[in-house]
Amino acid sequence: MSNETAHDEAYILGRSFSANARLNLQYFLWKDGGFSLHPNIPADREGMQVAEIGVGTGIWLVDLARYLPASARIDGFDIDLTQCPPKEWLPPNVSVHNLDCLAPLPDRLVGRYDIVHIQLFHLAVHSNDPAPIIKNLVKLLKPGGWISWGEIDYSRWKIVRTKEGKNITDNLTPLLEMIGTLGGTKPNWTTDDWPVRLPEFFEQNGLVNITTDNRPFPLELLPFQLDTALMASEEVSYKALDHIAGDLGSCCRELITRVFRDRQKLAYNVGRLTVIGQRPDN
Repeated sequence: MSNETAHDEAYILGRSFSANARLNLQYFLWKDGGFSLHPNIPADREGMQVAEIGVGTGIWLVDLARYLPASARIDGFDIDLTQCPPKEWLPPNVSVHNLDCLAPLPDRLVGRYDIVHIQLFHLAVHSNDPAPIIKNLVKLLKPGGWISWGEIDYSRWKIVRTKEGKNITDNLTPLLEMIGTLGGTKPNWTTDDWPVRLPEFFEQNGLVNITTDNRPFPLELLPFQLDTALMASEEVSYKALDHIAGDLGSCCRELITRVFRDRQKLAYNVGRLTVIGQRPDN
């Protein structure tokens, strides 16, 4: 079995056109009232080398290319590039490449980048420990280069109700539990605390000038954020839960139906956590 095939089997989300639309909507919701790239990271220098690990649809690459100097080179890396645009349709300074971020890095990439970006990588982190990924990210950096890691902070999970929804049943929290544990068959990845400990991991790996930004979604965006969560949950129900013993997939989809029924009465909020750190110049 190839590494790409094994990765696809372990990946519990979808790669269909609807999954692509979900990823793109998630990106713009994340960016709304926030940023594509943390403002503390210098991004106006000529000839910058920028990398993203885990590109998904490539939406961050395409969007960022509009704001960086035309001389910047922007490289995207992922183990699967099928959700990206055709390479010939990408902006001229953007390219995408196959790469497993947990494997040893090619020598040509070591010490090459001014900025390395990674976001919504929770499902790729195992045993509550992002250190193996961080070690490879640091190797990509030039002296003085920056890492930016964005992640949902589930420790700030909060059910939000309208006045009309004050007394309705919360089906969202059981849905989160079902997705987080894959129907009770795995430890709950949504309770992992590594995202909020990223500053600690960055410091342990020699980064300095570490800054954290953690902001909730605005209330008016919560229904749209909920839509993306329900889309992702449905993908997991078909790709993972349907293949586990029992009726877990259908139970999950029933919860999704109940949550969607109450979409204008009940939603949830979480933190949009971004942590940045800089490799020392020396």
